[in-house]
Amino acid sequence: MPTRRRKTPKNEPKTSASSDVPETSNGHVLLYEPSEPSPLQRRQKQEYYEQQSRLLQFYEKDRKLYESRKHDENEDREDSLLLNCSLALTILSLIGNLIASILSGSLSILSTFVDSSMDLLCSAVMNVCLRLVGEADTFNYPRGRQRLEYVGVLICAILMAFANVAMAMQAFNNIADESSKPEMTFVTMVIVGVQTVLKGLLSWICYRRGSPASIVVAMDLRNDVVTRISAVVFAYIGDEYWRLADPIGAILLCSLIALSWFHHALEYIPHLVGKRAEQEQLSRILKIAIDHDPRIRCLDHVMVYHTGEKAFVELHVVMDEKLTLKVTHDVCHPLEKKLQRLEFVERAFVHCDYCCDGD
Repeated sequence: MPTRRRKTPKNEPKTSASSDVPETSNGHVLLYEPSEPSPLQRRQKQEYYEQQSRLLQFYEKDRKLYESRKHDENEDREDSLLLNCSLALTILSLIGNLIASILSGSLSILSTFVDSSMDLLCSAVMNVCLRLVGEADTFNYPRGRQRLEYVGVLICAILMAFANVAMAMQAFNNIADESSKPEMTFVTMVIVGVQTVLKGLLSWICYRRGSPASIVVAMDLRNDVVTRISAVVFAYIGDEYWRLADPIGAILLCSLIALSWFHHALEYIPHLVGKRAEQEQLSRILKIAIDHDPRIRCLDHVMVYHTGEKAFVELHVVMDEKLTLKVTHDVCHPLEKKLQRLEFVERAFVHCDYCCDGD
């Protein structure tokens, strides 16, 4: 912004406030007007306040959680219910896609049959993983059973990638076959349309659930919705206008699904090798620890990291060295239990120290 200059009269006394204002050599005072924030600054400011508002909502949610004595033990049951619904829908889709493939002779529709077969296999893998999590021997496997979900995710990603690559190779072979041409019928379109609507509805429910197992199912269903719609479009174009649209569409769909699952598997790998938790999660843990007990003077060490779906918490609190062991235990042990009730915490370790040495 341009600066405005004001001439200072010679007989005007200089106050302490005016002495702080920069002047030029000829006695002109420089007055700077604040400039309007740029669009980037306004956006950053808005994001900051939205983040703070979200963090305050988390604080309130955590306060209600550890003040209540009830604990939600239905999470695994909800995941199992969603997986069973997905399994039943996948079986029905498998039968429907087989019928539609036979009626139409479309390679794009056939790719949905292969996709349904792999969905059925992936649903079975995730069901087995959840069953093993609930029924694992706690003596031989005291910790880490929840990581079986991530193992199931990686297995599903590998299976889906290989199946779609194989289907794409088959589509390349069919491009040279001039005798292959799809025949779309009304029955075929009805079969694909009904299962697309049902899969879309269940996918939305799974995304709302948000657990790793339900996210895997939601990705399956989302891919199914996209592939069903695209398969019908490519098959119809191949039947009415251009024969090569059907195999080319199958190649594009299979490649898209394979890349999607490969990217999904890469996102889960950092959580298996000790990735640091999100900043909001760390803030929630610090808030709970600071407000837990007035006898906690300060926090010496805080570390929150993933070794699976949930995070481990290492927390060192500083208390008066004159306090008895019973008192320090009665402060630290409830803090461990309180932290472990957070939805993203698998295990919390709270250590009591008498000095802040960073060790």
